[in-house]
Amino acid sequence: SNKSIFDEDGKSLKEKIEKQIASACTLHLDAENHHHSLFLQKLLARKTSDPRIQLYTTNYDKLFEQAAQNIGATIIDGFSFTLPRKFSGNNFDRDIVYREHTRVKNEESFVPNVFQLYKLHGSIDWEKDSNGSIIQNEKAEKPCIIYPASDKYESSYEQPYFEMMAHFQQTLRREGTLLIVVGFGFKDKHIQNAIKEAVTQNPNFHLLIVCYADNGITNELLPDFVTIDSENRLKVVYDNVSILYSKFKDFVEHYPTNRSYYIDISTHASSL
Repeated sequence: SNKSIFDEDGKSLKEKIEKQIASACTLHLDAENHHHSLFLQKLLARKTSDPRIQLYTTNYDKLFEQAAQNIGATIIDGFSFTLPRKFSGNNFDRDIVYREHTRVKNEESFVPNVFQLYKLHGSIDWEKDSNGSIIQNEKAEKPCIIYPASDKYESSYEQPYFEMMAHFQQTLRREGTLLIVVGFGFKDKHIQNAIKEAVTQNPNFHLLIVCYADNGITNELLPDFVTIDSENRLKVVYDNVSILYSKFKDFVEHYPTNRSYYIDISTHASSL
């Protein structure tokens, strides 16, 4: 609702709740929580000539940014390399190469350990400056994030969220795309619709849903992907959709690693 509600001290209750949400999402990885780093490390073990890994998240926290720092990975996140870091969709079209290698070989020599990060619902370190531009600020007073509210769907069609979503849809239409969905409940209709279109329209697309438990995804939530069989068990409708019941931790530990392009992160162990 657009109607303002105030607490007993005359402060906006909406702003108070938003600050509490942002505070709750100020999380830090520690020595016992290294699975974000391990997940990135395994995903990035690939040929540099392959397309960059694209990581999409609806979370506001900075756990993957911290994980990237732990393994020495570089993030392309839509923000400029100059300070203050300002958002522009054009920055996703940029990459990092070894310039000297490129000159000698007369071909592109991409730097390894680079991935693209798209935060579909914003981040706790995004905020608008006086000119209305989105910048990164570790101490953002009013983070640019899509809060759980009645206008959540409409907000996703504003910048920079719209830019992120456009890249997501474009990627899902590419040939040979594998989308791994972890910890997402498919309650955001626009995201669910984009995935559904890829499942039904892209013949070379595959969707892997990693779910915490067998009651985490139901046929009511995903009526187009799963159904209930005669023994009251979930059954996948499409051949290019797979469901794996696993915690994030267990999934990461069992996710295979391409050792040919494995980068040892032991040198970064002190920061994990």
